[in-house]
Amino acid sequence: MGQKKMSGLVKRGNIWHVDKRVGGRRIQCSTEATDLSKAQEFLIHLMEQERRGRVYGEPVPHLFVDACARYVKEMTKKSRDRDIQDLKAVMPYIGYLELKQIHLGTLQRFIDERYELGIKSSTVNRALCVVRLVLKKAASIWRDDHGNPWLIGVPAIPKLDWNDARPAYPIDEMQQGLLMKHLNDEFRTMTLWLVNTGLRSNELLNLRWSWTRDIPELGAFVFDIPGHYTKSKKDRVVVLNRIVRSTLGGLEQGGVDLVFANQQGDKRDKIRTTHWLTARERAANEFEEVTGQDAHWGFRNLRVHDLRHTFATRLRRSGVGIEVRKDLLAHRNLDVTTGYSAGELAELLEAVERLVGSECLQPTEPSKNGKVLQFPYNGVEVSQERRAKSLICMVATGGLEPPTPAL
Repeated sequence: MGQKKMSGLVKRGNIWHVDKRVGGRRIQCSTEATDLSKAQEFLIHLMEQERRGRVYGEPVPHLFVDACARYVKEMTKKSRDRDIQDLKAVMPYIGYLELKQIHLGTLQRFIDERYELGIKSSTVNRALCVVRLVLKKAASIWRDDHGNPWLIGVPAIPKLDWNDARPAYPIDEMQQGLLMKHLNDEFRTMTLWLVNTGLRSNELLNLRWSWTRDIPELGAFVFDIPGHYTKSKKDRVVVLNRIVRSTLGGLEQGGVDLVFANQQGDKRDKIRTTHWLTARERAANEFEEVTGQDAHWGFRNLRVHDLRHTFATRLRRSGVGIEVRKDLLAHRNLDVTTGYSAGELAELLEAVERLVGSECLQPTEPSKNGKVLQFPYNGVEVSQERRAKSLICMVATGGLEPPTPAL
Protein backbone atom coordinates (compact mmCIF):
# COMPACT_ATOMS: atom_id res chain seq x y z
CA MET A 1 0.00 0.00 0.00
CA GLY A 2 1.47 3.39 -1.00
CA GLN A 3 2.48 6.09 1.42
CA LYS A 4 -0.35 8.47 2.33
CA LYS A 5 0.28 12.01 1.15
CA MET A 6 -0.23 15.03 3.39
CA SER A 7 -2.66 17.63 2.11
CA GLY A 8 -0.97 20.64 0.61
CA LEU A 9 1.65 18.73 -1.39
CA VAL A 10 1.48 18.75 -5.20
CA LYS A 11 3.86 16.95 -7.53
CA ARG A 12 5.00 18.90 -10.58
CA GLY A 13 7.24 16.84 -12.76
CA ASN A 14 9.53 15.01 -10.36
CA ILE A 15 9.49 17.71 -7.66
CA TRP A 16 7.04 18.05 -4.79
CA HIS A 17 5.66 21.55 -4.19
CA VAL A 18 3.78 23.08 -1.26
CA ASP A 19 0.43 24.78 -1.88
CA LYS A 20 -1.28 25.09 1.49
CA ARG A 21 -2.94 27.71 3.68
CA VAL A 22 -1.33 27.75 7.13
CA GLY A 23 -2.44 30.11 9.89
CA GLY A 24 -4.42 32.19 7.41
CA ARG A 25 -1.44 32.59 5.06
CA ARG A 26 -1.15 30.72 1.79
CA ILE A 27 2.26 29.13 1.30
CA GLN A 28 3.40 28.19 -2.20
CA CYS A 29 6.95 26.97 -2.67
CA SER A 30 9.09 24.12 -3.89
CA THR A 31 10.32 21.49 -1.45
CA GLU A 32 13.18 20.75 -3.89
CA ALA A 33 12.58 17.08 -3.05
CA THR A 34 11.62 14.18 -5.28
CA ASP A 35 10.99 11.86 -2.33
CA LEU A 36 7.55 12.19 -0.69
CA SER A 37 8.81 11.60 2.85
CA LYS A 38 11.38 14.40 2.56
CA ALA A 39 8.74 16.69 1.06
CA GLN A 40 6.45 15.97 4.02
CA GLU A 41 9.26 16.72 6.47
CA PHE A 42 9.72 20.05 4.73
CA LEU A 43 6.00 20.85 5.02
CA ILE A 44 5.93 19.87 8.70
CA HIS A 45 8.89 22.21 9.29
CA LEU A 46 7.05 25.09 7.60
CA MET A 47 3.93 24.45 9.66
CA GLU A 48 5.97 24.39 12.87
CA GLN A 49 7.62 27.69 11.94
CA GLU A 50 4.19 29.21 11.37
CA ARG A 51 2.92 27.89 14.71
CA ARG A 52 5.91 29.21 16.65
CA GLY A 53 5.48 32.60 15.04
CA ARG A 54 1.78 32.67 15.91
CA VAL A 55 2.20 31.41 19.50
CA TYR A 56 5.60 32.78 20.55
CA GLY A 57 5.98 35.73 18.20
CA GLU A 58 9.04 34.31 16.47
CA PRO A 59 9.77 35.72 12.99
CA VAL A 60 7.88 33.91 10.27
CA PRO A 61 9.89 33.25 7.09
CA HIS A 62 8.56 34.94 3.98
CA LEU A 63 9.12 33.82 0.42
CA PHE A 64 10.43 36.11 -2.30
CA VAL A 65 7.29 35.51 -4.36
CA ASP A 66 5.15 36.81 -1.48
CA ALA A 67 7.38 39.87 -1.13
CA CYS A 68 7.09 40.53 -4.86
CA ALA A 69 3.29 40.31 -4.72
CA ARG A 70 3.22 42.92 -1.96
CA TYR A 71 5.76 45.11 -3.77
CA VAL A 72 3.66 45.13 -6.95
CA LYS A 73 0.46 45.79 -5.01
CA GLU A 74 1.94 48.82 -3.23
CA MET A 75 3.93 50.13 -6.20
CA THR A 76 3.08 53.56 -7.57
CA LYS A 77 6.17 54.04 -9.79
CA LYS A 78 5.89 54.97 -13.46
CA SER A 79 8.10 51.97 -14.23
CA ARG A 80 5.63 49.49 -12.71
CA ASP A 81 5.28 47.37 -15.86
CA ARG A 82 9.04 47.21 -16.37
CA ASP A 83 9.57 46.23 -12.72
CA ILE A 84 7.03 43.42 -13.09
CA GLN A 85 8.85 42.24 -16.20
CA ASP A 86 12.16 42.12 -14.29
CA LEU A 87 10.60 40.26 -11.35
CA LYS A 88 9.14 37.67 -13.72
CA ALA A 89 12.64 37.14 -15.15
CA VAL A 90 14.19 36.29 -11.75
CA MET A 91 11.20 34.35 -10.39
CA PRO A 92 12.26 30.91 -11.77
CA TYR A 93 15.59 31.29 -9.96
CA ILE A 94 14.66 32.72 -6.54
CA GLY A 95 10.87 32.98 -6.44
CA TYR A 96 10.30 30.21 -3.91
CA LEU A 97 13.29 30.89 -1.73
CA GLU A 98 12.93 32.49 1.68
CA LEU A 99 14.03 36.12 1.72
CA LYS A 100 16.99 35.31 3.94
CA GLN A 101 18.22 32.84 1.30
CA ILE A 102 18.52 35.45 -1.42
CA HIS A 103 22.04 36.74 -2.02
CA LEU A 104 24.60 36.96 -4.81
CA GLY A 105 25.18 33.20 -4.68
CA THR A 106 21.54 32.28 -5.29
CA LEU A 107 21.31 34.92 -8.03
CA GLN A 108 24.46 33.74 -9.79
CA ARG A 109 22.71 31.24 -12.06
CA PHE A 110 20.37 33.98 -13.27
CA ILE A 111 23.36 36.26 -13.93
CA ASP A 112 25.38 33.57 -15.71
CA GLU A 113 22.53 32.51 -17.98
CA ARG A 114 21.81 36.12 -18.93
CA TYR A 115 25.48 36.61 -19.77
CA GLU A 116 25.48 33.50 -21.99
CA LEU A 117 22.41 34.82 -23.81
CA GLY A 118 24.32 37.99 -24.67
CA ILE A 119 22.09 40.28 -22.61
CA LYS A 120 23.70 43.60 -21.68
CA SER A 121 24.95 44.08 -18.13
CA SER A 122 22.81 47.23 -17.85
CA THR A 123 19.69 45.14 -18.44
CA VAL A 124 20.73 42.56 -15.84
CA ASN A 125 21.63 45.35 -13.42
CA ARG A 126 18.14 46.74 -13.72
CA ALA A 127 16.62 43.40 -12.71
CA LEU A 128 19.03 43.13 -9.77
CA CYS A 129 18.09 46.68 -8.75
CA VAL A 130 14.42 45.68 -8.49
CA VAL A 131 15.42 42.65 -6.38
CA ARG A 132 17.31 45.00 -4.06
CA LEU A 133 14.27 47.28 -3.78
CA VAL A 134 12.07 44.36 -2.74
CA LEU A 135 14.61 43.21 -0.14
CA LYS A 136 15.03 46.76 1.21
CA LYS A 137 11.29 47.11 1.74
CA ALA A 138 11.19 43.70 3.42
CA ALA A 139 13.96 44.77 5.82
CA SER A 140 12.96 48.37 6.52
CA ILE A 141 9.19 48.70 6.11
CA TRP A 142 7.26 45.45 6.15
CA ARG A 143 6.45 43.84 9.51
CA ASP A 144 4.58 40.71 10.54
CA ASP A 145 1.78 40.63 13.13
CA HIS A 146 4.33 40.63 15.97
CA GLY A 147 6.33 43.59 14.65
CA ASN A 148 9.18 41.49 13.28
CA PRO A 149 10.71 42.63 9.97
CA TRP A 150 10.26 40.33 7.04
CA LEU A 151 14.04 40.35 6.57
CA ILE A 152 16.78 41.10 9.11
CA GLY A 153 19.33 42.59 6.71
CA VAL A 154 19.79 43.26 3.00
CA PRO A 155 22.69 41.36 1.41
CA ALA A 156 25.19 43.11 -0.84
CA ILE A 157 24.31 42.56 -4.52
CA PRO A 158 27.02 44.46 -6.42
CA LYS A 159 26.47 46.15 -9.75
CA LEU A 160 27.78 44.24 -12.76
CA ASP A 161 30.22 45.70 -15.27
CA TRP A 162 30.91 43.53 -18.30
CA ASN A 163 32.39 46.42 -20.31
CA ASP A 164 29.65 45.93 -22.89
CA ALA A 165 28.09 49.39 -22.90
CA ARG A 166 27.29 50.61 -26.39
CA PRO A 167 29.31 53.75 -27.28
CA ALA A 168 27.50 56.97 -28.09
CA TYR A 169 27.17 57.87 -31.77
CA PRO A 170 26.61 61.59 -32.40
CA ILE A 171 25.62 62.18 -36.02
CA ASP A 172 27.18 64.75 -38.31
CA GLU A 173 25.34 67.25 -40.51
CA MET A 174 25.20 64.98 -43.55
CA GLN A 175 23.83 62.05 -41.59
CA GLN A 176 21.21 64.29 -39.99
CA GLY A 177 20.10 65.55 -43.37
CA LEU A 178 19.72 62.02 -44.73
CA LEU A 179 17.79 60.89 -41.65
CA MET A 180 15.44 63.89 -41.84
CA LYS A 181 14.77 63.17 -45.50
CA HIS A 182 13.24 59.80 -44.64
CA LEU A 183 11.23 60.88 -41.58
CA ASN A 184 7.67 62.16 -41.78
CA ASP A 185 6.81 65.69 -40.61
CA GLU A 186 6.00 64.69 -37.02
CA PHE A 187 9.18 62.70 -36.51
CA ARG A 188 11.25 65.32 -38.29
CA THR A 189 10.05 67.95 -35.83
CA MET A 190 10.73 65.70 -32.83
CA THR A 191 14.22 65.01 -34.16
CA LEU A 192 14.89 68.74 -34.51
CA TRP A 193 13.85 69.27 -30.89
CA LEU A 194 16.06 66.43 -29.65
CA VAL A 195 19.21 67.61 -31.43
CA ASN A 196 18.63 71.24 -30.42
CA THR A 197 17.49 70.84 -26.79
CA GLY A 198 19.25 67.71 -25.51
CA LEU A 199 16.00 66.36 -24.11
CA ARG A 200 15.64 62.68 -23.42
CA SER A 201 12.91 61.05 -25.48
CA ASN A 202 10.60 60.51 -22.50
CA GLU A 203 11.03 64.14 -21.44
CA LEU A 204 10.09 65.27 -24.94
CA LEU A 205 7.01 63.06 -25.12
CA ASN A 206 5.81 64.32 -21.72
CA LEU A 207 6.42 68.00 -22.56
CA ARG A 208 3.39 70.21 -21.86
CA TRP A 209 2.40 73.73 -22.88
CA SER A 210 1.39 74.41 -19.27
CA TRP A 211 5.06 74.13 -18.28
CA THR A 212 6.07 77.29 -20.17
CA ARG A 213 7.37 80.31 -18.27
CA ASP A 214 7.77 83.77 -19.77
CA ILE A 215 11.11 85.54 -19.37
CA PRO A 216 10.24 89.22 -20.05
CA GLU A 217 13.90 90.30 -19.97
CA LEU A 218 14.62 87.99 -22.92
CA GLY A 219 11.33 88.41 -24.73
CA ALA A 220 11.04 84.63 -24.80
CA PHE A 221 9.78 81.69 -22.78
CA VAL A 222 11.27 78.48 -21.44
CA PHE A 223 9.85 75.10 -20.44
CA ASP A 224 10.17 74.10 -16.78
CA ILE A 225 9.98 70.29 -16.62
CA PRO A 226 8.97 69.01 -13.15
CA GLY A 227 11.39 66.55 -11.59
CA HIS A 228 8.74 63.83 -11.66
CA TYR A 229 9.26 63.63 -15.42
CA THR A 230 13.08 63.70 -15.54
CA LYS A 231 15.58 60.91 -15.12
CA SER A 232 17.41 62.70 -12.29
CA LYS A 233 14.09 63.52 -10.54
CA LYS A 234 15.24 67.16 -10.51
CA ASP A 235 13.40 70.03 -12.18
CA ARG A 236 14.85 70.97 -15.56
CA VAL A 237 14.77 74.14 -17.66
CA VAL A 238 14.63 73.92 -21.48
CA VAL A 239 15.60 76.87 -23.66
CA LEU A 240 14.66 77.05 -27.34
CA ASN A 241 16.83 78.27 -30.20
CA ARG A 242 15.52 79.63 -33.50
CA ILE A 243 15.31 76.21 -35.13
CA VAL A 244 13.04 74.90 -32.38
CA ARG A 245 10.98 78.10 -32.17
CA SER A 246 10.32 77.93 -35.92
CA THR A 247 8.40 74.65 -35.36
CA LEU A 248 6.08 75.94 -32.61
CA GLY A 249 3.32 77.14 -34.93
CA GLY A 250 2.66 73.68 -36.30
CA LEU A 251 2.59 71.92 -32.94
CA GLU A 252 -0.41 73.35 -31.13
CA GLN A 253 -3.52 71.16 -31.10
CA GLY A 254 -6.56 72.97 -29.78
CA GLY A 255 -7.08 72.20 -26.11
CA VAL A 256 -4.31 69.56 -25.92
CA ASP A 257 -1.65 70.25 -23.29
CA LEU A 258 0.92 67.77 -24.61
CA VAL A 259 3.29 69.37 -27.11
CA PHE A 260 3.87 66.12 -29.02
CA ALA A 261 0.52 64.40 -28.56
CA ASN A 262 -0.57 61.73 -31.00
CA GLN A 263 -3.55 62.18 -33.32
CA GLN A 264 -5.93 61.22 -30.52
CA GLY A 265 -4.43 63.88 -28.23
CA ASP A 266 -2.79 61.29 -25.96
CA LYS A 267 0.84 60.78 -25.01
CA ARG A 268 2.94 58.84 -27.51
CA ASP A 269 4.48 55.65 -26.20
CA LYS A 270 7.88 56.05 -27.84
CA ILE A 271 9.83 57.52 -30.73
CA ARG A 272 11.68 54.33 -31.64
CA THR A 273 8.88 52.96 -33.78
CA THR A 274 8.86 51.02 -37.04
CA HIS A 275 8.90 54.36 -38.85
CA TRP A 276 12.11 55.39 -37.02
CA LEU A 277 13.78 52.05 -37.77
CA THR A 278 12.81 52.22 -41.45
CA ALA A 279 14.01 55.82 -41.79
CA ARG A 280 17.43 55.15 -40.27
CA GLU A 281 17.88 52.09 -42.50
CA ARG A 282 17.02 54.07 -45.63
CA ALA A 283 19.27 56.93 -44.49
CA ALA A 284 22.18 54.54 -44.04
CA ASN A 285 21.59 53.02 -47.46
CA GLU A 286 21.50 56.45 -49.09
CA PHE A 287 24.67 57.44 -47.23
CA GLU A 288 26.44 54.50 -48.91
CA GLU A 289 25.07 55.48 -52.32
CA VAL A 290 26.15 59.12 -51.96
CA THR A 291 29.59 58.54 -50.43
CA GLY A 292 30.56 55.14 -51.80
CA GLN A 293 31.52 54.16 -48.23
CA ASP A 294 29.96 51.73 -45.78
CA ALA A 295 27.64 53.42 -43.32
CA HIS A 296 28.98 53.31 -39.77
CA TRP A 297 27.29 50.64 -37.63
CA GLY A 298 26.28 53.36 -35.18
CA PHE A 299 24.43 55.27 -37.90
CA ARG A 300 22.68 52.22 -39.31
CA ASN A 301 21.60 51.34 -35.76
CA LEU A 302 21.09 54.91 -34.57
CA ARG A 303 19.31 55.22 -31.22
CA VAL A 304 16.99 58.08 -30.36
CA HIS A 305 19.27 58.79 -27.37
CA ASP A 306 22.16 59.38 -29.77
CA LEU A 307 20.45 62.65 -30.71
CA ARG A 308 21.09 63.84 -27.15
CA HIS A 309 24.76 62.91 -27.58
CA THR A 310 24.69 64.87 -30.85
CA PHE A 311 23.43 67.93 -28.99
CA ALA A 312 26.19 67.62 -26.37
CA THR A 313 28.92 67.13 -28.94
CA ARG A 314 27.81 70.07 -31.08
CA LEU A 315 27.77 72.33 -28.03
CA ARG A 316 31.36 71.39 -27.28
CA ARG A 317 32.47 71.85 -30.88
CA SER A 318 30.85 75.28 -30.98
CA GLY A 319 32.94 76.36 -27.98
CA VAL A 320 30.31 76.16 -25.22
CA GLY A 321 31.94 75.73 -21.81
CA ILE A 322 31.56 72.62 -19.69
CA GLU A 323 29.44 74.28 -16.99
CA VAL A 324 26.92 75.61 -19.50
CA ARG A 325 26.81 72.21 -21.20
CA LYS A 326 26.03 70.60 -17.86
CA ASP A 327 23.18 73.03 -17.30
CA LEU A 328 21.72 72.40 -20.75
CA LEU A 329 21.99 68.63 -20.29
CA ALA A 330 20.53 68.80 -16.75
CA HIS A 331 23.69 67.33 -15.25
CA ARG A 332 23.63 69.88 -12.43
CA ASN A 333 21.08 69.94 -9.63
CA LEU A 334 19.46 73.41 -9.54
CA ASP A 335 15.95 74.60 -8.80
CA VAL A 336 14.89 75.94 -12.20
CA THR A 337 12.58 78.57 -10.72
CA THR A 338 15.22 80.08 -8.41
CA GLY A 339 18.51 78.68 -9.66
CA TYR A 340 18.80 80.69 -12.88
CA SER A 341 18.75 84.45 -13.21
CA ALA A 342 17.63 86.12 -16.44
CA GLY A 343 21.30 86.68 -17.28
CA GLU A 344 22.11 83.01 -16.82
CA LEU A 345 19.13 81.98 -18.95
CA ALA A 346 20.40 84.38 -21.60
CA GLU A 347 23.74 82.56 -21.48
CA LEU A 348 21.96 79.22 -21.99
CA LEU A 349 19.95 80.67 -24.87
CA GLU A 350 23.09 82.07 -26.49
CA ALA A 351 24.68 78.63 -26.25
CA VAL A 352 21.85 76.80 -28.06
CA GLU A 353 21.66 79.55 -30.67
CA ARG A 354 25.16 78.52 -31.70
CA LEU A 355 23.62 75.32 -33.03
CA VAL A 356 21.67 77.26 -35.66
CA GLY A 357 23.24 76.58 -39.04
CA SER A 358 26.20 74.33 -39.75
CA GLU A 359 29.10 76.47 -38.50
CA CYS A 360 28.90 74.90 -35.06
CA LEU A 361 29.94 71.55 -36.51
CA GLN A 362 33.30 72.93 -37.60
CA PRO A 363 36.06 72.39 -35.01
CA THR A 364 36.47 75.47 -32.81
CA GLU A 365 38.65 76.34 -29.88
CA PRO A 366 36.60 75.56 -26.73
CA SER A 367 36.33 78.13 -23.99
CA LYS A 368 38.51 77.86 -20.90
CA ASN A 369 35.85 75.86 -19.07
CA GLY A 370 35.10 73.63 -22.04
CA LYS A 371 38.23 71.49 -22.30
CA VAL A 372 36.58 68.33 -20.98
CA LEU A 373 34.96 66.28 -23.75
CA GLN A 374 31.47 65.46 -22.53
CA PHE A 375 30.84 62.74 -25.10
CA PRO A 376 33.05 61.17 -27.79
CA TYR A 377 32.62 62.57 -31.29
CA ASN A 378 32.27 60.00 -34.02
CA GLY A 379 31.70 62.36 -36.91
CA VAL A 380 32.82 61.25 -40.36
CA GLU A 381 35.44 63.45 -41.97
CA VAL A 382 34.02 64.63 -45.29
CA SER A 383 35.36 66.55 -48.24
CA GLN A 384 34.19 70.09 -49.05
CA GLU A 385 32.28 68.78 -52.06
CA ARG A 386 30.47 66.18 -50.00
CA ARG A 387 29.82 68.73 -47.23
CA ALA A 388 28.16 71.00 -49.79
CA LYS A 389 25.95 68.14 -50.96
CA SER A 390 24.89 67.42 -47.38
CA LEU A 391 23.90 71.04 -46.81
CA ILE A 392 21.79 71.03 -49.98
CA CYS A 393 20.15 67.82 -48.79
CA MET A 394 19.28 69.27 -45.38
CA VAL A 395 17.84 72.52 -46.68
CA ALA A 396 15.85 70.73 -49.39
CA THR A 397 14.20 68.39 -46.86
CA GLY A 398 13.42 71.11 -44.33
CA GLY A 399 15.81 69.57 -41.83
CA LEU A 400 17.54 72.80 -40.89
CA GLU A 401 17.29 76.50 -41.50
CA PRO A 402 19.86 77.92 -43.93
CA PRO A 403 23.17 78.72 -42.21
CA THR A 404 23.07 81.95 -40.23
CA PRO A 405 25.90 83.86 -38.63
CA ALA A 406 26.87 82.67 -35.16
CA LEU A 407 25.77 84.93 -32.32
